[in-house]
Amino acid sequence: MSEFTASNGMIVSRDSDGDLRLLSQYRRNTLDQAPFLDGDDIDALREFFQAENDARLGRWRWPENPGYVVYPRLNHVAVVHEESGNALQATRDQADINTGLCRAARAYFDAHPEPKPWHDAKPGEVWELTVEGATRTYASIASEGQNDVYVRFFPTHEVHAVTVGTKAPVISAGRRIFPEVSS
Repeated sequence: MSEFTASNGMIVSRDSDGDLRLLSQYRRNTLDQAPFLDGDDIDALREFFQAENDARLGRWRWPENPGYVVYPRLNHVAVVHEESGNALQATRDQADINTGLCRAARAYFDAHPEPKPWHDAKPGEVWELTVEGATRTYASIASEGQNDVYVRFFPTHEVHAVTVGTKAPVISAGRRIFPEVSS
């Protein structure tokens, strides 16, 4: 079952049969049991259907100002202000001008950070990483989680050091040193 939480806190979910359920934190009615839909219910459903349509069209809606939609492209984004029809195309480096369109592009880039090379590390590789400002060598190892196998970095410079996940925000830079990256 997929769930969508509207900005007013209402939860809309669609079950495997395609039926909708509308819940709030205060009442646990479902659409098929509720005698009527109030304004909050209607607003939540409107946002739900809009979010479904955005996903179908492959666009991202700026949560802070939903009138702006962003279409990700290969090397840039296309931003449209739906109310005015104004549009902009920008790369990650170009989205710094203080206009609504650029702020929407920047918000998209902030919400979708550029993948870093170490995010795709494979077990058995050796990386030079900058972790909390210190650059050292780490070996990538496979670790088993509750329901998954994932990669972690094990520091080679300390005996009792803590491992770091590949997407840990404490990593600020890195490069694979083994096997060597071919040019």
